[in-house]
Amino acid sequence: MEKHYQAIIIGAGPSGTACGITLQQHGINHCILEKSVFPRQKTCAGLVTKKTYELIQKLYDKQNIDALFCDTSSRIKLYRKTELLTDAPLQRDIHLVKRKIFDNALVERYQDLGGVLRQGETGITIDYKNNRILLSDGQLLHYQTLIFADGALSISHKLLDVDKSKLAFGLETYLPASLFPTKSVDIYFDYLPNGYLWVFPHGDTVCIGIANQYQKGCDYKKILSDFLSDYGIDVSDIQYVGAFLPYGYAVPQEQLPDNVLLIGDAGGFTDPISGEGLYMALKTGICSAQSIMTDNPKKNYLQSVRPLTDIVKEGKKVQKIFYSPAIQKRILAKLSGKQKLVSFFFENQVEEYHYKYRQILQMYHDYKKDNH
Repeated sequence: MEKHYQAIIIGAGPSGTACGITLQQHGINHCILEKSVFPRQKTCAGLVTKKTYELIQKLYDKQNIDALFCDTSSRIKLYRKTELLTDAPLQRDIHLVKRKIFDNALVERYQDLGGVLRQGETGITIDYKNNRILLSDGQLLHYQTLIFADGALSISHKLLDVDKSKLAFGLETYLPASLFPTKSVDIYFDYLPNGYLWVFPHGDTVCIGIANQYQKGCDYKKILSDFLSDYGIDVSDIQYVGAFLPYGYAVPQEQLPDNVLLIGDAGGFTDPISGEGLYMALKTGICSAQSIMTDNPKKNYLQSVRPLTDIVKEGKKVQKIFYSPAIQKRILAKLSGKQKLVSFFFENQVEEYHYKYRQILQMYHDYKKDNH
């Protein structure tokens, strides 16, 4: 049996479902193939910024989406090891999600709209030359456009020889909130040479994790265990979940076939400074769907995501500067006690992209002007 689709999406994470929901809303013939069976776990701190919240509302046709969130926070704290540098209030509450629940909710939203999702597809064979996919049960699917939304280790990367050294590795665990009570978004530096550690409130639990430029041989579990031990937490029975993540490498999609698009983590779409991936996942998913409705999907898609690609590339340059040990030491010292500066950066560069990363000095100038 053979089926023909205008688009096939590989992966049902937020980028894939955002693409699928948008296509379904516009009546475009497509399907999603997913290797896992939902609900499934995903390594992610679950921060939902203002710009991300607005995209979620769009996917839900502005319905009430409060049930998707597990917690909110009105403060961000920065630490150097266990030393508190800054406790900054925010003008707007940050929303947080448990990714296992959130991703499953997006899948259900997609299916409620009538979307076709095939879960547990672990043995697909892609014939790029003839634009078709052979499923493990022998069914043959034809596509006009193929969209990869299958994460940082996308199978599409085999066409480009993307190596793991260009990625980050993240490791996280969940603990009862009683063991690590916090209602703020807490970021810790100096535990990792080229990354950070987070503690985010998630309702009756806290999400604790690290993200760092991938280094073969690095003992990520020990780093996270040492942090927890610093706070007197017994780590003997803690279970960790890890995954590779984008970290400032925009995958060169121009080198792929003209009818192949990469979205979300598969395309390297994560902010290299904040580590936020949900916004870019949803945004690229929506942009890819909109491009399918044009006469040149690849050209229109790459044009629409160019601002995000610029953020990744420019952010990577800032990242290299920030994680230079001498410079980071000076920056963290500068941030100590600077509540307004931290709030200004978060609200203008994390909550929304009011500046490009190449305008980072202009941002600081504007802060000084507003707080002279």
